[in-house]
Amino acid sequence: MQRRNASGGGVAVLLTAIMALLPTGCDASLDVPHLTLSKSFSRALQDCMEYLQVPGYRYAEYAANSFPDDPETKCLLRCVGLNLRWWNDTTGMQTAVIEGFFHPDPLDELYENRTAECLRKELSHADTTDCCCLAYDSFRCYLQHYGNLVPCARFYPEDETRFVRAAQDCIEFLQIPHKLLKSYSAGSFPDAPETRCLLRCFFLRTGVFHVDTGFDVERLYTRDYEQPDERYLAQETEARLHKLRGSTGDQCTEVYLAYRDVLGELGRAYYEYDVLQAAAAKMTVCEVAVEPPAMTTTTPTTTTACPSTTEFNYKELNCQNCGRLFISNNGRVSCCRCMKSSTPFGKFFF
Repeated sequence: MQRRNASGGGVAVLLTAIMALLPTGCDASLDVPHLTLSKSFSRALQDCMEYLQVPGYRYAEYAANSFPDDPETKCLLRCVGLNLRWWNDTTGMQTAVIEGFFHPDPLDELYENRTAECLRKELSHADTTDCCCLAYDSFRCYLQHYGNLVPCARFYPEDETRFVRAAQDCIEFLQIPHKLLKSYSAGSFPDAPETRCLLRCFFLRTGVFHVDTGFDVERLYTRDYEQPDERYLAQETEARLHKLRGSTGDQCTEVYLAYRDVLGELGRAYYEYDVLQAAAAKMTVCEVAVEPPAMTTTTPTTTTACPSTTEFNYKELNCQNCGRLFISNNGRVSCCRCMKSSTPFGKFFF
């Protein structure tokens, strides 16, 4: 698959500014945007060697793309496949994911056919109960026939829980009104400015939309690996998305129209609405109850008897006398109901 290049200008300036702000010694590669995850084959390999307690001396062998036909290596590759989501013990090889970890020769027009034939041949007589062997044989077909392993980290598809968490984050970031939340949780998504911007935020946070370059169709294709849809990668899809770029003057509207008219029916059809519905059902409106300190018309005395230590719960910072949480005020901790206070380091009120 041909990879798209990001536009240089805005991205380069932004990266330069970010690098200038990083403290000396920080690893910029660890400061990832939004909730996007990426992982390389070698990193997943090291992970699984630790999980399965494979001797460290074997890493050099594996790093040279030598994967011997032994039980330890077979189960290691199954672990790597599970780690990177290109293997599933029930459905087998997830082609939309593993393809991203290989780079075919541009002059080779038969790599897909050879890989498919290898899979057919290897798996037709395999023991379907031996998942380590199945994962190993499937991986070997890609290694031998599809292309070269990509050394860089690749986009890592999320699971349902993280998608819902990303949607919840965006609902909180954008302060979506309670009326719309009720509508979303019922499965209805009105065409409102808040709905449009919520979709944009969700696509941004899950790493399939970029402010400077728009939708990343290859990531969308990988994200929907359980129902891979080649239409994501079609020239027609690319052309329709390109036509929308900058045409509305409002990026929220651009994303909404792209989703409604181009992307919504692809892969897991209108999956984003299902995620937003699940997230909205979990949300509550920000209505923090704040009780102001009680007012008094009498002048407080300057001396107060020390309450016993049992009236103060140091761990939870609440007043056992009345049950209220303390409020920090200029370095002191005060009970808004009892009007008692203590220093942060003291054991008693005074």
